[in-house]
Amino acid sequence: MSGDAHKAGAEALTALLNQAFSALGEKEYAAAAGLLTKKLMISAGQTIEVMRALRDAVGKDIFEAQLKSLTAHQARLLARRLDKTVPDIEVSTAGAACAWIRDLMDGKTPVTEAPAEEPAVATPAEAETEAETPAEPEAPKPASSGSYFGRKSFRTGN
Repeated sequence: MSGDAHKAGAEALTALLNQAFSALGEKEYAAAAGLLTKKLMISAGQTIEVMRALRDAVGKDIFEAQLKSLTAHQARLLARRLDKTVPDIEVSTAGAACAWIRDLMDGKTPVTEAPAEEPAVATPAEAETEAETPAEPEAPKPASSGSYFGRKSFRTGN
């Protein structure tokens, strides 16, 4: 999906929250919006623009509460989805990953595209030498001694 389609989804969420949940109390509204927000946070395909639109749709308080409720793994995955080049040390804990996400959304951390790895192209001379040299045969695997390091009762049959 394109970013425009995700923004349209955030606009639809805003309309849904304004219309469908207007009869709910504040606690029920926050719970419903929080549930939808968390589901959208942990789903794949999120971008920074989508997350900003989501934060604008549900409000900063609900968004922050759901961001804090993410597990370390979920927060790390979200940070990696938003910034492919994030260093592992920067998102090692849930708090660090959430801080990284907040900085990305506020524009404090620059997002750089991951460099595309180019496949190594062999020259024709290198390709010929690789084709001519036979592959080394694999060394034979040592025979298993058959020893079992389990409990004594299993070995003796008692």
